[in-house]
Amino acid sequence: MNTGEVISELKKRANFFEVYHKTNFECIRTDKNGRTQTVEVSIFDAGPDVNPQLRYHCVAKTEDGKMATGNPESSIDMLLLHVHWNNLD
Repeated sequence: MNTGEVISELKKRANFFEVYHKTNFECIRTDKNGRTQTVEVSIFDAGPDVNPQLRYHCVAKTEDGKMATGNPESSIDMLLLHVHWNNLD
């Protein structure tokens, strides 16, 4: 069963109205002040059965509580392009 099928089955069998497959990445960057910063980037996929413009969402959080996000997008490329990464500084 692929991810889209699992999302559909969870909605149908468990009566969920929103289901996301979440993928996490741990990233290291240098902030605007030259400090090393660890960032957890989570990408949420609502599956192929939703409005394509709302399929993907991203949340990035630093160890010290800063957060960056953006609007939902139809592709991961566009999603990552529109995250407000400067909010991590």
